[in-house]
Amino acid sequence: MKTAGDVRWSAPSGGGARFEARRGGLAAWMWAGLCGGGTVGAADTAWAVARGVGGLGVVQALKLILLGASWLALGGVVAGTLIGFGGRLAAFAGRRRDVAAGALSALVALPFTIVVAFAAFTGHRAAQIPGKRLLATLMALAGAAVAFDLPRRIRSLDAGPGTATDAHSRWRARLSIAALCLVAITAEACNQFVLRRLYPWFHASLAVVTGLLALLSAWEVRSEIGRLRPTWSPPNRLKLAAALSVTLVAAVFAGSQARRSQTIRFAAWERTTATAQFLRLSPVSLRSRATVVGERVDAEADLPPLPPGPRRPDADVIIITVDALRADHVGAFGYARRPTTPHIDQLAARSVRFSRAYAQAPHTSFSVASMLTGKYFPTLARLAPAEVHDPIASVLRQYAWRTAGFYPPAVFFVDAQKLKAYADSNFSFEYVKFEYLEAQKRVDQVIRYYEIEKPRRSFVWVHFFEPHEPYVAHPEFPFGGGDMDRYDSEIAYADAAIGRLLAYIRDQRPGTIVILAADHGEEFDEHGGRYHGSSLFDEQVHVPLLMSIPGVSPRTVDRPVELIDITPTVLGLLDIPVPVRMRGTDLGPWLATPPASADRLPPAFAEVEDKRMIVRDHEKLICDLNWGYCAYHDLTLDPGEHRNLIDDRPEPAAALRRLLDEWLDGHVQFEPVLARGAANPNGEQVPKAIERGRLGDLLAGPGLAALMLSTDEPVAVRREAAQLLVTLPPRAETAAQLSIAVGDRDSLVADWAAIGAVRAGDARAVDRVGRVLADGSLPRALRVRGALALAARDDRTGVPTLADSLDDCHDDILFCRLVILQLGKLKDRRAVAALLKHLPEVQNRREMVDALGDVGDPVAIPELVERLRHDEYVPVRAQAARALAKIGRTDLIPDLERAAHEDTEPSVAAAAREAIATIRGGRPG
Repeated sequence: MKTAGDVRWSAPSGGGARFEARRGGLAAWMWAGLCGGGTVGAADTAWAVARGVGGLGVVQALKLILLGASWLALGGVVAGTLIGFGGRLAAFAGRRRDVAAGALSALVALPFTIVVAFAAFTGHRAAQIPGKRLLATLMALAGAAVAFDLPRRIRSLDAGPGTATDAHSRWRARLSIAALCLVAITAEACNQFVLRRLYPWFHASLAVVTGLLALLSAWEVRSEIGRLRPTWSPPNRLKLAAALSVTLVAAVFAGSQARRSQTIRFAAWERTTATAQFLRLSPVSLRSRATVVGERVDAEADLPPLPPGPRRPDADVIIITVDALRADHVGAFGYARRPTTPHIDQLAARSVRFSRAYAQAPHTSFSVASMLTGKYFPTLARLAPAEVHDPIASVLRQYAWRTAGFYPPAVFFVDAQKLKAYADSNFSFEYVKFEYLEAQKRVDQVIRYYEIEKPRRSFVWVHFFEPHEPYVAHPEFPFGGGDMDRYDSEIAYADAAIGRLLAYIRDQRPGTIVILAADHGEEFDEHGGRYHGSSLFDEQVHVPLLMSIPGVSPRTVDRPVELIDITPTVLGLLDIPVPVRMRGTDLGPWLATPPASADRLPPAFAEVEDKRMIVRDHEKLICDLNWGYCAYHDLTLDPGEHRNLIDDRPEPAAALRRLLDEWLDGHVQFEPVLARGAANPNGEQVPKAIERGRLGDLLAGPGLAALMLSTDEPVAVRREAAQLLVTLPPRAETAAQLSIAVGDRDSLVADWAAIGAVRAGDARAVDRVGRVLADGSLPRALRVRGALALAARDDRTGVPTLADSLDDCHDDILFCRLVILQLGKLKDRRAVAALLKHLPEVQNRREMVDALGDVGDPVAIPELVERLRHDEYVPVRAQAARALAKIGRTDLIPDLERAAHEDTEPSVAAAAREAIATIRGGRPG
């Protein structure tokens, strides 16, 4: 008698029965995938609910479980189908079916095993293992070998007599099921508890193992209880079709609910393991239709000036940072479980204590770079990775301060290439000790520097690597053997070393400004993770910040501040001008006596990967810009950030999101390239007006006009001055100088001046600008600016030049926007192709949609309808409705009506209704 396994894997020998057998085997695998995947998804999400996900009600929790069960069930069906088809293909190999099945399995698994094996050696310690490439290759081949042997193992599970009355066979099957389930549960438990949020390859591997074992368990259960015969009978067809239909409907419903609720999406991606892995790989997007800022908020009313901060122009400064030190494990910040920081607490007693300080990133590299430059370095590294931003040591050296840095190589561990300039220059410190060193020896180094170098005025930064993991229990601080116990022991050990350093400074260098902070915090499963670098919850980004300044009375500032505030504050204390490109806040007014109101402090921001955070007073918003969900927390009512109130408090959350978007926009405004330009290609000194002009400062206009007409300045300076005058908004007081410069002896100065003169209304320069556009040998930037100047006069001569410029201006978002607006105003159909080509670009998509509506070319209608129906950005969908109204064709009304009824965003629905009214009223445009 043939067993179910024989039927499923037997080679064809003719006849309909054998075909039915093979189809029955495929159905068995589909059933197994459906049951196994659904079980994993339900268990995974149910466990997340059981552990507690703040903000999830009973109904939302059920929807989350339905999301995991239905989507993973569909994923299991796909996997089961592939296995079933693979078995059918292997069956054609006859007696060599095991070899054929193994080859197929190994071929499918090999890319995955290669990725996982090589990813396993990307960690800091693993990357230092000798022969790591060979080991990774062997691991990949070993994984493929396991996959090769898997089909034979699967068949062996169902081997034997196989009759329902054979007790041995039944017990063997039951043991197989139990073993598979046990290993699957173990893999899922490891995924839940081991190295949470660290090493994505590790969690992806465990998710694959869990799903595969669950599928095999379900297949064995089916074989054991005999609920599905190995034939493709009509009743079984109906059962499978019904089950698939129900699962598909459930998946669509659960997905739609997830799109509507940020709380469900937050729980799915942040609190589950196997489900989150599958959702990230899913070809169907669950991203919400994210909101972006449409208009700037009204300017705040005029406020009284802030009080001047204290000045200590000749003081020494030392900044002490402690790696991975959570604020809530410092006694002065409320930690009462054990005496971890007696010396830091003594420092706090004579310091200004900032109780709500935030690091700009939850890992050392970008956090330290932000602190030392006074800028939001994570975003700058993305926008302009080749740019170098002057650290504080560079500024202080210009004012005759001696500078010294003591820090470990871990400072450059994350995104080392983007920090290469600082690694090569040692953050511009003169005296550097760059090595891993335990805390007491690090203090010896600092004391030796003071005693040997004897600096008159010194700026020192010292970074203590304790209590970074792996945590070491120090015998003199025996707090216990657990992770947090050893972490606290490390803190106490670092505190003792810091106490010795502070004692030396008080004794030998009195009057020193002492600043103590941490680069980030550390997580101990508060939100399902460990260590740091993975989230923006307070345990990873809330850090201690103390400033001890001679003559400044101790106090507490209880509003959010940032690590990037340290650099401008130090410069302010030393009475050194703060560079205009720094984004940090000089905290001097809050160090004054009496201090400024804490309510005047700006919000704090942080970022990691695609997540951004803003904290204002007691409100905190964390948004994932890639996946489109946010979490809103009230830190007064919920200091542990366990309850996501995003659906309960949409208005304050939306207000924070607007501030977050404005902050993101600010990166572009604050970082024009200052170091090099046409006037100083090698970075040499340039007149102040040039620097201010590069910053976009309108007040630089008169100075630039004087440079342009100067007979003493080099021609390169005069050319850039003329160019910057054209890039700035036109000013009446520079119009006469531009008209004069049209006759300049240098042709490029004259060309730029002609463009500026046309913008200022001088029609005599129009012909020269026309010749500039016609001369393809001239710089494109010159010709584009000329085209814009003519466009301002409704002259369409430069439309092709403007359209072509969209290929190159994507690095300058605001300039792109200016070009797009002019193309819309000109209403020239020659611009349509370029606008459609660049429409996928997010930054100026709304403006391009608007311009296409202004032009009114029917060629753009399909794309505008597509944007109305499916664009992920609400303002773009609303603008698409308005653009269609400008075109004004009545056959667009059905699409607009559909948007008015189906779009979940009120602003889009309202725009669609207005567009319909405009078209029906015959008022296009």
